[in-house]
Amino acid sequence: MPALLKKISFVCLFVFASIIGWSASVSKDEKPTIPADFYYEFKPISPDENAIILWRQATEALSILDDKEKQAIKFCWTPADREPSDDDLNDLRSWLKRNRETLELFNASLQKPKAQWPERNFHNTHPELSGLSLMFQARLFEADQLAEQNKFTEAAKSLESDLKLAQMGIEGDAALIHYLVACRVRTMTQDAILRFATRKQVPVSLLKELLKNLPSLDLETNAYDHALRVEFTYQYNDALDLKMLAENLSKMSGTNSELYLGFYPDDLQRAFKILLDPSLVPLHPKPYDANAEIEKSIRHYRIYRTNSFVPWTERNGQVELDHENDHTDMVQDVEPLLELLKNDSLPLSRQAAQKARLTYSKIQNPIGRIFDTSILSFVASDLKVCQVRTEREATRTCLALIIFERSKGKLPATLSDLVNEMI
Repeated sequence: MPALLKKISFVCLFVFASIIGWSASVSKDEKPTIPADFYYEFKPISPDENAIILWRQATEALSILDDKEKQAIKFCWTPADREPSDDDLNDLRSWLKRNRETLELFNASLQKPKAQWPERNFHNTHPELSGLSLMFQARLFEADQLAEQNKFTEAAKSLESDLKLAQMGIEGDAALIHYLVACRVRTMTQDAILRFATRKQVPVSLLKELLKNLPSLDLETNAYDHALRVEFTYQYNDALDLKMLAENLSKMSGTNSELYLGFYPDDLQRAFKILLDPSLVPLHPKPYDANAEIEKSIRHYRIYRTNSFVPWTERNGQVELDHENDHTDMVQDVEPLLELLKNDSLPLSRQAAQKARLTYSKIQNPIGRIFDTSILSFVASDLKVCQVRTEREATRTCLALIIFERSKGKLPATLSDLVNEMI
């Protein structure tokens, strides 16, 4: 995962919960009809059936890694990373023992028939998401240690289980944040499989089984299509209390709100605070245009979905262009307001807000548009689908090459030779 998307995925855990998990406070009669291709009805499953309930319980018992251990443990899924020292290994083994309860709960989740993220409300936290990466790291280190002891069958089964667990997270009624985090741990698992495959003593039969268990590309695009529908349903049905939103943002100095604000372009950071100022928002006749934002989501989501299925050379870049235009237009439209309030402190006083009322009212859909200019939107989310598909095909190709060389004693002369041998 690129550094930016990686950072976004974990910021989203905290920021989306308090800021972005909403659409608009409008009645059903005012809302456009949900298009059939974006309609999604949640059907909650029983907690007794749900694997992810056990992930949540496991997170409660989780022992975190210290900074030194975080660096050392990467060797088991990052091919280019350094091998750990004996002291590092001893620390990691001790950490693994401390997480035995966590791993047992995680292992037990494999026996559950279904998976569904238990938290449907973005205003609450998702503890299992914050622990998911660490739980996978523990499992991957455990598999690497099994391989080091020549317990190759056990190591391969553990890696196969990791692929299954990651896929459960991706398919468990996943919204974008679940999709991003689960994709990240699946990428780690694929890299760990390649490290495992480079051990010359590993039987070819185990490598073939791992190759067979890599998810298909169609499954990836279908999972993303599902995430779009889930995300749209959240946006469409959730309500936004504009007054509460503005009040909360004005009080969140030094917290996750400032971290979120850091993802905005420099020229819009003060504009963000002003457009959502608690003294100014109530003075606008329509600070958020729900219908305009829903219609834009429908148009953009269809582009995202199409992009996830088509070859890279046919990718539609209209969403990124719209994003750039939104930014340019917002900078231009908000300039008179910023000039008027350049000497006023934030949050604004009642007098400053009244002074700015007329200028503020002339800006159409200020809250919707300022959120549209954030990079914490779906812009480039379809790039992630192309990335993970490419990662998986690269993993598939490397694994197939290792199998071919072990079986034939040489590398294939052409790609067709490799494909024919693997069929």
